[in-house]
Amino acid sequence: MTIIKKKQIIALSLVVMIVVAGYLQYSYNNSGYSKSDDEAGKLGEAVYVDNQDFAKNSEEEASTEIVNNGKTVSKEILASKEAEDYFAQTKLEKEISRSKETDELGSIAAEESASQEIKDMAYKKMVAIIDCSDKEMRIEALIKKQGFDDVIAFFAEDGSVDIIVKASNLSSAQVTQIADIVTRHASVELDKISVKQKF
Repeated sequence: MTIIKKKQIIALSLVVMIVVAGYLQYSYNNSGYSKSDDEAGKLGEAVYVDNQDFAKNSEEEASTEIVNNGKTVSKEILASKEAEDYFAQTKLEKEISRSKETDELGSIAAEESASQEIKDMAYKKMVAIIDCSDKEMRIEALIKKQGFDDVIAFFAEDGSVDIIVKASNLSSAQVTQIADIVTRHASVELDKISVKQKF
């Protein structure tokens, strides 16, 4: 295999990885756990709609019992357990995806036969992913310090940030507080921040 063919394969691999990353972001935005931009509206709007529904049914749901795996539990407890599973699974999937991507980019950056331009592109992308992960972890830790049981931060390639917190409802003050943490620690404008709840 000639050096030119190797370079073409490496360049093609980079293109494929970028497409895969775009697809993963698209899939996340269209999954059952997230709302589209049209549904979410501006910062906090989706939260308030959800809170109205929660307020109407909270007493009814708390007293309603259902059978799950042979045990009788309240809907609230089951919903909380489902939320815990969601946060654990989503964090694991995010970690695996990021780890694979940085490993692949590290291999490309270290490839002797790759052109300097391709090496630089791979290294730059790898550093950006690591920086993004660091910001996400810092923001998640700071939001949890505000009393939330769990939180996930997603930084998209377009510069937008999705924050999902484990909470049955969110006040406008809490949404503002969360958005303030993101703007201060990631230099993201308010209109690019989406705060949602999962419980």
